[in-house]
Formats: sequence, structure tokens, C-alpha cells
Amino acid sequence: MSLFKLSREIIFIILEELDPHSLLRFCKTSRYIKDIVANYSTLLYRCELALSGLTDGSSISHPPRARLDPLLRHRRGWLALNWTTEDRLRIPTPTIVGVSGRFLYHASESSHNGSFQWSLHIYELRSYRMPLIDKLRYCRFNLPFEIRQVAIDPLQNLLVLAELYFPPQNGPIFACLHFLDMWTCQRHPHAENMRFQFQTDWWGTPPPGHRISVERVQIHGKSVGLSLRLEVEGGEGTTELVLVNWCTGRDQQQRFTGDLLSFDILSESCLMVLFHPDEDEDDDSGESATSTWERSSNGLYLHERGKRSPQIVIHHIPDGRRLRSPQVISYDLPESWKSISFLQLCPNSSLKPNVSPPSGTFFYSDPSRRATVILVEFPSHSTPPGCSKKMALVMKESFFQPPSFGDKTLSWEEWQDHCIVVHLPDEAHTFKAVGRKLVFLQGVREQNCVADSRSRLHVLDFNEYAAECLRCLAPRSSTRLWNGNWNTASQILRLSVSEFVRTSTTQVQDITWVDATEDAVVLYNEHEGQTIIRVLTFGGHSSIS
Repeated sequence: MSLFKLSREIIFIILEELDPHSLLRFCKTSRYIKDIVANYSTLLYRCELALSGLTDGSSISHPPRARLDPLLRHRRGWLALNWTTEDRLRIPTPTIVGVSGRFLYHASESSHNGSFQWSLHIYELRSYRMPLIDKLRYCRFNLPFEIRQVAIDPLQNLLVLAELYFPPQNGPIFACLHFLDMWTCQRHPHAENMRFQFQTDWWGTPPPGHRISVERVQIHGKSVGLSLRLEVEGGEGTTELVLVNWCTGRDQQQRFTGDLLSFDILSESCLMVLFHPDEDEDDDSGESATSTWERSSNGLYLHERGKRSPQIVIHHIPDGRRLRSPQVISYDLPESWKSISFLQLCPNSSLKPNVSPPSGTFFYSDPSRRATVILVEFPSHSTPPGCSKKMALVMKESFFQPPSFGDKTLSWEEWQDHCIVVHLPDEAHTFKAVGRKLVFLQGVREQNCVADSRSRLHVLDFNEYAAECLRCLAPRSSTRLWNGNWNTASQILRLSVSEFVRTSTTQVQDITWVDATEDAVVLYNEHEGQTIIRVLTFGGHSSIS
């Protein structure tokens, strides 16, 4: 018996059993099914979830019909870069400022009762993907140490602060992580120890021209990743990475060192490390790699060594049981990329698989389609044929699976079909990933303009249905011009068999750098000792046509 001979009520019951992506594929094969779906808000909402690269949240108090309009506004807002709400903050230029876990933070030194201390400010960011609240939360804490980096996990009420300690004499330099409750700034109740100290390989006071910084702190479940970088004039340097269990305060016995090295904790048992190995390194994993730097009485000196092509290495995170051999999978990048001058994993602010969204969330980026973005830059004099000076590799994070027992290496030819290689403008900078989107700035130098903070904002949307969503709004053109808060343009671009959408501001803006969340872009502009922060939130009622 043909499905189409059944009553619409029976077909509706069958369609309700399909997951969003199966339902969307079914709609694409039959106009009759598409018409049925369009008349039932429950089905239409699930179909629009799949089109938008989103997944359903946990808000049982709001039926699909109530979540459908926010979803469509959210998608259209990002597509046009047309925000609903703008929140502004003007502050003296802080030492550190950024976004983590749906919160904006900034910290700087201040005077209190005649003594100097550090003030940390934390602001909750608004979202139209959950029920509106009367008042956004704000906290201020005074701390006795200089805050070098901040990471926030609101699902665990966890605030991690990074500190650097420089000894008064020629002793080792330490990094310290503080594990705090984000609402009290006291020791987190699940942390056995309030802090963890990590002894670096660097000693004494850094010589002039040398700089030590905390590059990144990442929280995933019980694991916290910490990367530190020692950099000298000219951009050369070395990076150290350590993993810590914040509940026990113990090192997880995995440390890595490399000239160009970044990381991402994929899961409780899986760590991704991106690095540029030397020709004479025996360990393909990059673990405990020999540094190319040597300390003498008057500074650090670089010893040039041949380089192999960059590698992505997936490590197994030990669970306390001793392994008989390393468990790693290595993915080689192109052989012609040996001469890179910059290599970095771009942090993605959307939720990872097996992480629950905040209570009341209507919808959020589908973790199974979350993007891993690798940024690459070549010296101007040695850019490989067919490459741009700056490039991005985009792939699904789910492609990288935990290693099984033993190790394995895949050549670029074996896995390149899983990547989208994007050529970026030479002036591109400040990259942020969220879900399947890549947000970045392009510096613009205007004639007779002294300021160097003028930029265009770009959003690349790699959702597989983004081009289809744009065509629904502009069926006769691959480019759509929007007249909203900004003048922007959205365009469909093609790479091999893949399509993606680029939305850009057509006018330059005063932007120094940018952050991005699932709900907003956060723009920063430093000028004459002041920092203006603009939080542009998408998804509310919009008036654009």
C-alpha cells in the first residue's frame, strides 16, 4: 500500500517519529509531504531545526509553536547580521577582557583602601533562545593576584582563573590555576584543592623583549587545559600545554611542548593537539617534544631545525589506569605547508556533544555538526603554490574519533576530502568559531585615516543548508543586500562540491577585535585609554524586510 494513500492524520503520526534531518530529507523528496509539514507547527519546527543546523533544547514549558518564531528570527538575524538588541559598556581599557560561557568579563588593577588589587567583573549576556528574564546577572570580585586568563563553565558554576608567578630570584616560573565558584569566588565545593601550580620549563625573570603569557584555559567536564607561551621579538616562541583534573587538583600526566602548538579537549577521554613537529623528533605525537630554544645567561636563542608538515594528533586522556603504549591518531597536513609562520586551532564557543544546554534553552547549535577550524599563515616570501597567505581548514569535529589501542598516521591524501579549505584576505584577523560559523575581521586602511582599527566584519556559515536558506530569501540572485542596523551583503560561495554563505558589512566599522557566542557578536574598540564594548544580540523581533 502506498504511503500517500493513507490519511493525513496517519501520515502525521508517521512523520512525528522521524528525527529532524530525516524529516527534512523526506520533505525534499515529496511536495505532498512538504505541504503536510508546513501545516503542523510541531513538524515545521523540527524541519527548520535541521535547515538551521540546530538541535532542540530543554524548554518543555514552551511548545514547538512558541519556539518556531524565535528560531526563524535567530537564523535570519545571523544571515543578515541584523541584531535585535545592542548593549554598550564603556570602561577604562582593562588588562584582560573577553567572553566565556555566555558571560562577558573584564579585569584590571585597582586601588582599594590604599592597597592595589585586581577587580574582576562578570556580566551575563542576554539570549532570545530561552525565556526572557527580568534582570541579567552581574558580579564583581576583588582578588589579590593579577588575572592572566579567565574561563567560565556556568553549567558547573565553575570559574577558573590563571595566574603567573615570577620568582624574586633565579627560580622556576610557575602558572597557577584557581578553581572557584563563579557566584562567590570562593573554592568550588567540588574542588579538593582551591588551586593547582604548574612549574614551567622557564626560569628567572624574562629578559627584555621576551614575554610569557597564558594563551588559553579550557574547561571540559572535570578536565582543564592550560597553555602557556614564551615569545620573543619577531613572533618566535615556544608553547607548553598541561591537562589538570580540577576536582582533584592533580596533573593528568600529559604535558606537551612545541614551537607552534594549540589544543582542544574534544571529550572526557579525547584531546586534540595541533603542532608543527621538527624533523628530528622521534615522537610523532608531539608529547614532550624537544624545544628549539636554549637559555643562556643573556637570554633565549633559537636553534633552527628542519620542519615536517604540521600535524593534528588525537590523544587518549588517561583515566588513571596505566597504558601499555601511547594511544594516538595523527593527521598530516599538506607536505607543502612546512614553511608556515602561524598555526592555531580556533576555539569554538558552542556546546560540545554530551554537554547539556542551560535549563530552558529552546534550541542550540547541533553538536554533531560542530566545526573544527584550523588557521594557517605563511610568510609572504614562501607561500606555497595554490595557497593564500592566510587560510582556514574547516571540518566536522565529529570526524575525529578517539584513538583505539596503539597509534596510526593518516596522510593528507587520505583525509583531505573531509576538509573545506578557505582562502582568507591577507588583512583578516581575530577569528572566532561558533557552531558551523567562522567570525572574523578584515582590517581596512582608508586614505587620510590615521586610525588603524577600521574593519569589516565577516561571518562564514558552513551549515550545509545555509545556501538553501539564503536562496529562499533571494531566489533569483546569489547575493542578497540587507538594510538593517548595518548595510550588509550575503553571498553564496562554492568550494569544490561544497557551498557556504559569507555575510559581510559593506561599510567599515571602528572595531579592534571581536568575540562571538551563539546569540551575539561582541565588538571591542580601544580608543584613547577607553574600551567601548558593544554586544549585538540576534533573534528578537526584527524590522528588516
